[in-house]
Amino acid sequence: MKLKTKITLFTTLLLILLLLVTNSSIYFIFKKTMTDNAIERLDSQVDDIAEGFNRSGSTAVEPRNLFNAYVPLNGMIRIIDENNKSLLTTLKDELSLRSLNATYRTNEHTDVTQESGAIYASASMPIIWTNDNVVSLELTERLVDVEQSLGILRIILIVASFIILVPTVIGGRFLSKVVLQPIQSLIYTMEDIQTSRTFKRITTKSSSKDELDQMANTFNNMMDLLEENYKKQEQFVSDASHELKTPLTVIESYANMLKRWGMKRPDILEEAVESIHSESIRMKTLTEQMLVLAKDDSQLDLHIQPTDINTLCIETGRSLQQAFQRTIHVKPSPHPIQVSSDEQKLKQLLYILLDNAIKYSEESIELTVSTSAENMCLITITDQGIGIPKEDLAHVYERFFRVDKARNRETGGSGLGLAIAAKIIKAHQGTIHIDSEEGKGTIVQVHLPIYFS
Repeated sequence: MKLKTKITLFTTLLLILLLLVTNSSIYFIFKKTMTDNAIERLDSQVDDIAEGFNRSGSTAVEPRNLFNAYVPLNGMIRIIDENNKSLLTTLKDELSLRSLNATYRTNEHTDVTQESGAIYASASMPIIWTNDNVVSLELTERLVDVEQSLGILRIILIVASFIILVPTVIGGRFLSKVVLQPIQSLIYTMEDIQTSRTFKRITTKSSSKDELDQMANTFNNMMDLLEENYKKQEQFVSDASHELKTPLTVIESYANMLKRWGMKRPDILEEAVESIHSESIRMKTLTEQMLVLAKDDSQLDLHIQPTDINTLCIETGRSLQQAFQRTIHVKPSPHPIQVSSDEQKLKQLLYILLDNAIKYSEESIELTVSTSAENMCLITITDQGIGIPKEDLAHVYERFFRVDKARNRETGGSGLGLAIAAKIIKAHQGTIHIDSEEGKGTIVQVHLPIYFS
């Protein structure tokens, strides 16, 4: 069953149920009000008849003649003895009243009965009969006015229910169509995407701000994200293929050279082995970096523990200074600072940032540890190198992006360093900011949460 049919069926059944409950309540409340008024009237009339009967004892008026004066047009007056036998019955036109059972009662009593669609109200009270026995005086009346009023009310309620039900059902179908239109559009769009293998969006009305519009916008945003990731994946695969192609080409070239002359010429053998070894290491490093970037943040294997950032920066700066024979000034914080981090990942981060500073500058490099106004650990790396053009600053975290492609190739950079650095910082809930001026140098600032014991 389609959702539109379910909505229409559910709303129709719910409306019918509500109409039944409402109409029944109106009907029975009206009926009870009318019958209560009739009972109250009959009860008053029985008192008047009993009082008139008691007064007639001194005037020698026949009871039947007295009762004829009191009996209603559609009513009956009966005298019932203790054996439930009618001693006297007085009525006018309503002969069906004779079929009602006679019941002797020793106290005042009112009742409403319904037989064969007719409604009867009765009121009775005990009196002293002419033979000095206690009998029951009963006044019964068929409530014709009440029956007619209830009949008219039934017709009104039925007609009113149809008048309400028919437009509501039509309106429900129209509303379900309107409500389900974005969902149907979503289904068509998804089927079209599946068939055409392209990214498509749902057309939305800018004036609508309801949940269905939000659903369509969310779907469109999801499509934008998927398309963006798909394009990044395509670009990543293309760049990775290009980057791996170069070292493989070098290795193949030197392998061919070895195959032809390597055994005969030691100089060629040494050059080829050195180049193959260098390119293999470069390809291995590139592959490892690509694998790191291929993982999302949840897949990074982090071993979080308190890390002394001053000590880590001093050791890392000393190691790189000895390895590259470059001057690196490390200025630790005067106060001990600990951060919650994976020490090896944090060391990798410092290697990447310091390695970039070494590659793109000839002067000394400064590594400073301090605390920021936001009570965060601040690591600042300053160089006086070639700098980064302003238009390239927004792209430095992209994979395989190079500011100076010729120099980067010369120094062996892959364009993945800052992308990996940004990923490590994000995994530690930190931030990175780069200020640079072309020809003057670069300042890299890393903010990391401080560990409080």
